[in-house]
Amino acid sequence: MSGQSGPGRALTARFAGQTLPMVLRAGWDWQRGGHVERLDADGQPLAAPYRRVMVHARQLHVFSAWAHRTGSQAFAEHADRVFDYMVRHFHDRERGGWFARIDQAGAVVDGDKRLYDHAFVLFGLSSYLAALGRSDARRWIDETADLLEERFSRPDGSFAERMSERFDDRNPGLREQNPHMHLLEAALALLEADGDARWRTLASRLLGLFHRGFLDRSRHVVREYLDAGFTPVANRGVRVEAGHHFEWAWLLERSARLLGDERSSRAAVPVLERGLELGWDRTAGGVFDESDAGTGRVLVATRRLWPACELVKALVVNPAPARGPDLDQAVRLVAERYVTTDGRWTERFGPDWAPVDRTMPASSLYHLAMAIAELEDRSG
Repeated sequence: MSGQSGPGRALTARFAGQTLPMVLRAGWDWQRGGHVERLDADGQPLAAPYRRVMVHARQLHVFSAWAHRTGSQAFAEHADRVFDYMVRHFHDRERGGWFARIDQAGAVVDGDKRLYDHAFVLFGLSSYLAALGRSDARRWIDETADLLEERFSRPDGSFAERMSERFDDRNPGLREQNPHMHLLEAALALLEADGDARWRTLASRLLGLFHRGFLDRSRHVVREYLDAGFTPVANRGVRVEAGHHFEWAWLLERSARLLGDERSSRAAVPVLERGLELGWDRTAGGVFDESDAGTGRVLVATRRLWPACELVKALVVNPAPARGPDLDQAVRLVAERYVTTDGRWTERFGPDWAPVDRTMPASSLYHLAMAIAELEDRSG
């Protein structure tokens, strides 16, 4: 941490000392159990009629990883609490897999099995095992990975994005990059944790899919929604998110380091720079939420927290892009625009930097935790 800039050190201390205790205290339903979906601007829980497994898997990662980083017993105990709740309430004991949503009493309200959710379940469990040494996680990791290979896997190398409770593919003609990206994130985390060849094989499969399908190599554009032939879907194919370019730039460098994948290393900087070209506001700073990859036109001019966090991660591993901000500017953006001195954050700003969403979604904690951890790891 000593190598961080002033804003980086302040952000790390603020996150560990104020943000995480706030979420632990107010983000958990202490009467019924489970993480609430979001806090209000004052850090108080907002009522929602459901709980999501994705949110719990992300919190499992955050509190496991930061218990290890800080030595906090309270964070470790909370990770145990989240793990127990996930296993008891979200796991489908009859058919396997993880339900998408339950209500506050624990009844299933959305029994679909989503690739995005299962990717984060694997990621959260990998942190629970690696950071806290909880061997109970291994059974659930193996079971979830087996399920993905046996029930979600398609002949073209992709995975079904959304399955019914009984594992019928709800969208056989759709290929979405985002859940595949997060499955790669989980595979790399598991590979780093135990070195098993299984995770190397999965990561290599997903990287191959990215390079031949989701990446437009001629323009370095990460395509979001494709059909079964990996052609952009007509009404959605040109919409891209700069934040996903930043996530991929980070993952590609991570893949190069863990797998020795030179193709991914060569692609990382062009993908990052294309994301900056499409998403970085050169006038007012910040990252636009969505753009048109064909024309470069901004489609959604608001600025959420998570793309700014992903930009920090990408710039840690690629510190000097040809265009856009440097790492210090990106850290200042998060530390001075989004996260207040008492650990709260603003979720979304408008084009003029006026807040348009002051609530704090539980899912955003993962992005903050990952960005700050990357800063710590590279400067320690």
